[in-house]
Amino acid sequence: MFALFLGLWTWKLLEPIPVPEALVGRLGDWKFYAAKLLHAGAYAFLTVLAVTLPLPRYWRWYFVGLLALHGGATEIGQTFVPSRTGSVRDVAIDWVGISLGLLTWFVMSGGRLAKRSDE
Repeated sequence: MFALFLGLWTWKLLEPIPVPEALVGRLGDWKFYAAKLLHAGAYAFLTVLAVTLPLPRYWRWYFVGLLALHGGATEIGQTFVPSRTGSVRDVAIDWVGISLGLLTWFVMSGGRLAKRSDE
């Protein structure tokens, strides 16, 4: 599930026109805010998926680190895509999303960082 959503998100981030024009027209002045909220929300969702994978703790942290690198790599990739630009601000927003995902997981898990058995 994690790989599927990460693949779909990567595809949309590197697509020349990721949002249909009909939807962009409906968003109007809110387009910028919707895009940034989507960045943070997608990375928060992917982070929750990563930290709940049925793997040892070190692998889950590996995937969280991979998401942090993914945010930067896709922004660099966007500089090579027609009609797209890379943005350091978007990388920061991605990292805020990752932080929100970790916070969500921490709260939902009752404040436990990990079970002792998978250290």
